[in-house]
Amino acid sequence: MIALMDEAKSKNADLIVYPELALTTFFPRWYMLDQAEVDAWFEREMPNAATQPLFERAARHQMAMSFGYAELTPDGHHFNTCILTDKSAKIIGKYRKIHLPGHAEFDTERAFQHLEKRYFEPGDLGFNVWRALGGILGMAVCNDRRWPETYRVMGLQGVEMVLIATIRLHSTPRTATRGPRSGCSTIACPCRPAPTRTRHGSRLSRRPASRMASHCSAAA
Repeated sequence: MIALMDEAKSKNADLIVYPELALTTFFPRWYMLDQAEVDAWFEREMPNAATQPLFERAARHQMAMSFGYAELTPDGHHFNTCILTDKSAKIIGKYRKIHLPGHAEFDTERAFQHLEKRYFEPGDLGFNVWRALGGILGMAVCNDRRWPETYRVMGLQGVEMVLIATIRLHSTPRTATRGPRSGCSTIACPCRPAPTRTRHGSRLSRRPASRMASHCSAAA
């Protein structure tokens, strides 16, 4: 993540957007019974010792950032969370994924599970917006992008750009049209892990008039 940030800085970026669950693999693919094993994937504070170097590099570069991670709150709640920082690396916004896809129990028909409903609770912070980088930004996570109310609620608050941290960008038309219909731009940053834990990523950005500003892809 630091290497990507350095690369973004070399291209004069003011903002970097990382994927959903950027600090781990997409662990809802695996069925786990031991709660201690599950909790090992979660962050109890942010920043923490592991992520402090990332925050320090962002502050040095004067670059705002947004990334997703698994959050375990002090009172024991589990969320699929995304944060936004300002250019000094201070956290100014937090969003918790509301529209959880998948299932809660082991599915014998699946080679790999999609157990977000087992490991996460629906977000409790709503769809908020924050003034940053000279504009009004909102956040969503993956499946949230499919639902019109995601954009409508933020649109009523004057949102100008929605940052979407996701694992897979397999509904590009929805991402491309629902934000612009609410008068805002969208940036979607996925990181798609295969069962082997290799990753293929792409990025889609749309302007309010529903014109694609850029779409790039890479494999690593």
